Amino acid sequence: MDLFVFNDIEKDATVRALMERDSFPLSRGIMQFAETEGVTNDSMREYVVSLLANDENILSDIARSGKKMGRDLLGFARLDAEMVYKKLLSKAAINYTTSGNDTGFYEGYIKSIRKMTASRSAEELLDGLIEHYSTLGCGLLAKYIAFRFDGEKLSGIPDFDKTEFDDLVGLDRQKKILQENTEAFLSGSFANNVLLFGDRGSGKSSSVKALLNMYADRGLRVIELPKSAITAMPTLTNILAGSPHKYILFFDDLTFERHDTEYRSLKIAMEGQLQAAAKNVLVYATSNRRHLIRETLADREGGEFNMNDNMQEMLSLAERFGISLFFPSPDPKEYFEIIRVLLERRGIEMTEDIRKEAVRWEMRNGGKSGRGAKQFVGAFLEKQKQ
Repeated sequence: MDLFVFNDIEKDATVRALMERDSFPLSRGIMQFAETEGVTNDSMREYVVSLLANDENILSDIARSGKKMGRDLLGFARLDAEMVYKKLLSKAAINYTTSGNDTGFYEGYIKSIRKMTASRSAEELLDGLIEHYSTLGCGLLAKYIAFRFDGEKLSGIPDFDKTEFDDLVGLDRQKKILQENTEAFLSGSFANNVLLFGDRGSGKSSSVKALLNMYADRGLRVIELPKSAITAMPTLTNILAGSPHKYILFFDDLTFERHDTEYRSLKIAMEGQLQAAAKNVLVYATSNRRHLIRETLADREGGEFNMNDNMQEMLSLAERFGISLFFPSPDPKEYFEIIRVLLERRGIEMTEDIRKEAVRWEMRNGGKSGRGAKQFVGAFLEKQKQ
């Protein structure tokens, strides 16, 4: 089987076993696939479709970049689709019913795979592949909406936090600004990097998670990075440049000491390279500090010029964030309002006894915060079950 565009799938051991009617390696390959990635009960067809959907080739590169596809390229892709459909999808296949465990894949990816698996012609299969590449991309970036990057390896997060903005009470201004900036980003308009700073437990990280849950179906993706991965940001943005999605690079609880070198790399990566900034990447960071770089008494010594230089160095990173949002701890009234709303959504009316329990909770567990209110409600609900 000679293919022009999808030639890499010919190297796959399970595909070779199918072509050669070698039942043992074929059954083993299909079983392993069905139990880890399968989303239909037509496992043999789905296996081939999944290989095609996740194959990086000239067609997938052009489709996911949004560039024009030439007539000849489509002609060769059509010939390949006809060959694959005849030689692989139309063959008598083994029957294997998956156990049906959750794969953790993005629902849009699952729907696309199911649609292509159900294709009844080579033309329908090719149309599905082009749509898949154009809207989802291919490979790991098509399968998930949330990721981690450790500086070397990018991995998907299958069980992403389902926090929604309705869960964040009393942050109307912050939520509005975040949503407006993110919507501008998704529409291709100018958007800013964002620094979310303020007290611990005040909803900074939860707001970023809520953005992803709100806008995933519009192409938003979030990649969480540790501070140690900052120097590898240019490599990551190059990988993301060919994707149809928009990416927030998310740094949680970001703070630097003066001796850290990563903050200079972050400054350069955000703004300062000769290469233009990636149009589909923004940086959102949370911190307890407005200026990110910890100031010491030594920074205030050495004369006026030295103090000014130190201050400019500390401000220069924060200024790379076009939007800085302050997240304060709730006052007592706001703290109880958060609890009241969270309980009300679960059909429980706030009472004086519950209020007293909430006071005892925050005194034992570090004061009033949005996180503390949510933890109290979780503990209270669990207690009610007993």
